[in-house]
Amino acid sequence: MKVDDKLLRKSLSTAIDFSTIKKEGFKDKVRKFDESIDLIINIKDVNLNDPKNRIDKEIILSHDIITEEKPNVCVIASDEILSEAKKTGIDTLDADGLARINNEEKKDKKKFAKKYEFFIVESKMMRDVARYLARFLGPLGKMPKPFPTGYGIINNPEDFKVAYERYKKVVRIQMKKQPIIFAKIGKKSMGIEKLYENIKTIVSFIADQMPHKYNNFKSMYLKSTMGRPCKVDETFLRSLEVN
Repeated sequence: MKVDDKLLRKSLSTAIDFSTIKKEGFKDKVRKFDESIDLIINIKDVNLNDPKNRIDKEIILSHDIITEEKPNVCVIASDEILSEAKKTGIDTLDADGLARINNEEKKDKKKFAKKYEFFIVESKMMRDVARYLARFLGPLGKMPKPFPTGYGIINNPEDFKVAYERYKKVVRIQMKKQPIIFAKIGKKSMGIEKLYENIKTIVSFIADQMPHKYNNFKSMYLKSTMGRPCKVDETFLRSLEVN
């Protein structure tokens, strides 16, 4: 972005400020949990009936988007990869566990699919994952993807170690049926600068997917979990269009 980014920083600061409960005559109240900060981009002049214009990809941000110790992933693997995954304390499934999931009720499979943000799967188990879970993971955009569209299919313990660290800063970017993109940029506690750098990564990536780059951006908003949306100044968007 070869533009003055002060307007973006200001909007980010305002969005964070909106998360504070303010009531006249009372002391400002900060919420007791670390809110997520989301970026919302409305897109214009893009024909989503053309599959080439749709987006479904995982990208790595500049900074971790979680403050918890572990990313919200489930590892489906065997042998050495499974052992390595268990060391981290994240949830795992072996072949028997996957078969048990397959025998559960439809509602339980849906619940399982919604429980995790991402799935990391050993390549040799992808066939069974696709057979048992594709119709539940697919609509949520959670089917593991191979590089370069994603990082969720692995072959060995070293692959797992890399994927585990990556998923602390991976975000899923999707635009399929509607010309709007939602993306988590991090947590409120990260501070303005780290959140700002994550926004830049996402915005630049999305622009590169558009037929007319930033000219396809209609509007941008930033929002904390409980706060109201803050619209990014249109002057900022116009400055993007000319660069």
